[in-house]
Amino acid sequence: MLTEATEMYLITIYRLTLNDNTYAHTKEIAQGLNVSLPSVSEQLKKLSERGYVNYEWRQGANLTDEGEHIALSVLRKHRIIETFLVKMAGYAIDEVHEEACRLEHVVSDRLTDRLHRMLGNPVVDPHGHPIPGKDGKIPDLSCFPLGVAKAGQKLVVNQVSDWDKDVLSYLKRIGIVPDSVITIMEIAPFDGPLTIELGDKTVALSRTVSKNISVRQIEED
Repeated sequence: MLTEATEMYLITIYRLTLNDNTYAHTKEIAQGLNVSLPSVSEQLKKLSERGYVNYEWRQGANLTDEGEHIALSVLRKHRIIETFLVKMAGYAIDEVHEEACRLEHVVSDRLTDRLHRMLGNPVVDPHGHPIPGKDGKIPDLSCFPLGVAKAGQKLVVNQVSDWDKDVLSYLKRIGIVPDSVITIMEIAPFDGPLTIELGDKTVALSRTVSKNISVRQIEED
């Protein structure tokens, strides 16, 4: 039986290594879990001994195949629970992450599968993140970070990160949520802000905030 702490470490490492498949640094893991560096080092040694992570003291850790399988299983539960809370329980998208974190460690696979069917087998959660399948496969959403978009592009918001609740609440408040349509009006040089058009509003987004947004091209008719 896996502990909640083990599952949280594996999910955190998965998220930190998702885009480049390198090592999650000890400092990053500590910040993500709000624990001390010595605690992270000790836990990573234990996870390495159990075959869940590859751990190098100076580099950090990444997941083994077994560790990734566990992380994706928990992530599937997390995102299905979030979808249930938004669609069936009336939660807002910036209210569900912590609730799902508490429930993902105690909900059974059987209940998770039933919730998924009841919800119509969604492929994304309310933040636009893909829901892993029972086989561990991730749906391909063909999206890209807002930060690499070009001035003049008209785009659809695909995902908004739920890692930082304050940023997520801000994005929700100004109307940047999955399926909203934005146009890149201007990109300031030297890591300056992105100016976007959103409906009848013009909004300047810092590069830090824009890292929390993924987008896709609007399909032409």
